[in-house]
Amino acid sequence: MTTLPDTPAGRRAAWYLDRLASAGADATEADLECFEPGLVNRRWAPGVSRDIAADWRSLGEQVGAFELASVEEASPCTLAVIVNAANGKRWRASFRVEEQGPHRIEGVDWERVFDFDVTVREAMEADAAALSEVERRCPIVLGDTSVTFDRGDAYFAFARLMEEVTVAAGFVGGVAAAINCGALHTMRIGGVDMRVMTAIHTRVLPEHQGKGLWGAVGRVFNQKYAPGAMAGSHGYVSVENVAMQHGFRRTPNKWAMRALRAQLRSDRHAGPRAGRPATPGDAARIIDILNATHEDEELYLPYTVESLTQRLTRAPEQYSWERVWLTDNAVAGVWPAGDTIRVITESPAGRTESRRGLVLDYGFLPGAEDELEALLRAWCGWLAARDLDTLSIFTSERSPGYERIRGLADAVDAFDMWTPGIPEPAGAPERGLYTDQVYF
Repeated sequence: MTTLPDTPAGRRAAWYLDRLASAGADATEADLECFEPGLVNRRWAPGVSRDIAADWRSLGEQVGAFELASVEEASPCTLAVIVNAANGKRWRASFRVEEQGPHRIEGVDWERVFDFDVTVREAMEADAAALSEVERRCPIVLGDTSVTFDRGDAYFAFARLMEEVTVAAGFVGGVAAAINCGALHTMRIGGVDMRVMTAIHTRVLPEHQGKGLWGAVGRVFNQKYAPGAMAGSHGYVSVENVAMQHGFRRTPNKWAMRALRAQLRSDRHAGPRAGRPATPGDAARIIDILNATHEDEELYLPYTVESLTQRLTRAPEQYSWERVWLTDNAVAGVWPAGDTIRVITESPAGRTESRRGLVLDYGFLPGAEDELEALLRAWCGWLAARDLDTLSIFTSERSPGYERIRGLADAVDAFDMWTPGIPEPAGAPERGLYTDQVYF
């Protein structure tokens, strides 16, 4: 029978595994004293009601009934063990405890032990074609409709627009099989600026789903970012995506309001040219308009000249000053993503292909909704001339301009949002929700 060593790490691991085996039967808030405070705050938000036993049960359901198979590595303050689950899965659990007493747990990492060849690493430009193929083979299922993104040879186009993004990839037998992307950036939540990791474009090939690849690929982020590098994570799920909604059912910190993506057909809404392309000399005016529009919305980080300039110079062939149009009192900037990305929809009604322009920044001063609409219509005309059929723009029910944008929309897609580790601030639904389409 395998036993754990009588060391600080061994004793904490024994307590942890006993709690897990009993599904937290005797768990209380006092359990949190066994964890280092920084870890507690990342996992359980301060001041929020916490059902500790439910958390143990949730983890227990993931691992299942198990037995300790071996101690793989051990030092006084670190320990790795292999456990065999009754469902045939094998897991490695790695524990780290404080070097000084009371030797609280600083981290517990669970990873599947595979009986096939798996390699996980940060993706490179050379992987673009393989990653695009993975995404093509993993359509998003929305009821009786499936939606496929085909990025062709430009898989990394979205990443070039982001402040700091990691594209992690998993390979089975040397062949790309899984993708997990995370973008680290700053959001303002409840009036506090926080570094948050937004999860995007996660895919696992159908034949490898349920094997633990998603968690394995996620280790790339654990290795890259030190504990405390972020306040929490952030992600969206379509209200029509039944599988993902089920997968997120126990995820903490779901917000009450939804992000709404309005889709405007470019040919239907095409209007004459309005406003003019921006230049760097317009930065202050653009910032005034954008910040005046969105500064009260949750998740909006007010621009500075420096941050706006960085955004418009990261990938100027995709989104730059000339892609931002402004009038006296309104502004709208668009990335013509459809130049490289196709969205393929298959439903009982048939198969369609869409190439879209994405509104990345927009705003208007009080009373200038007509100017914003003129800019959006002008962009529709520009897109239609390039055979891009749709203009996408995000809003929420309490966001400025919602009524005007909703009135223009030919379709509206609704998305639930979670911020695990960060509770929704009081009164947030009254302030509206800002969605930066760069991070969607």
